[in-house]
Amino acid sequence: MIAALVAGVVAVAGSFIGLYVGRRQVQDEAHIEHEQWLRERRQTAYGNYLAAWDKAFGELTTEVARLEEIWNAMEEHGQDPHSYDIEEWEIAHEKAEDAISPVREKQEQVLLLGPEAIDGAAIGMGERLEELRHAFVRQTAAILNPDPGPSWGEAVTAMKAARAEMFEAMRVEVREAPVIASKRRLFRGRRRALSG
Repeated sequence: MIAALVAGVVAVAGSFIGLYVGRRQVQDEAHIEHEQWLRERRQTAYGNYLAAWDKAFGELTTEVARLEEIWNAMEEHGQDPHSYDIEEWEIAHEKAEDAISPVREKQEQVLLLGPEAIDGAAIGMGERLEELRHAFVRQTAAILNPDPGPSWGEAVTAMKAARAEMFEAMRVEVREAPVIASKRRLFRGRRRALSG
């Protein structure tokens, strides 16, 4: 009779343990699957962000080079290359905005997916991008826009440095493997280890 009671208790305890272990395994699998899904989305967003930045940067630098060629030709022919009207400033502003708008959209996707280490680099890159936009307008319509700020060359250098920092942060993030245990579970384990 006692043996049957012990066997019953052991069977019930075994089923509870099996239920707990099975539930924990399903939670861990769901966590890993979510981490892998998030990692894939981040990789896509990071790649799209850098591609949009490269395109915008290329468009702006090509336009500055094109205008500098025109200005040099004008100077060679005795014309004032800086004889702008307000329309020239508006065109420069519009070109800068058209080039940079897609980058802002991609930056929002990066900020949405995180993590915080990437957020800081993305925000810094966004700030350098705004400086680049202002420097572009100053460079292409300098007389009409005496706005103080970094020169085109300084803005380009700062933007390249911000891109390199962003790339490094993305590289580190993408190379990390998904964490198997949840943070809550790790914290409980550490607390037990410290108290025991």
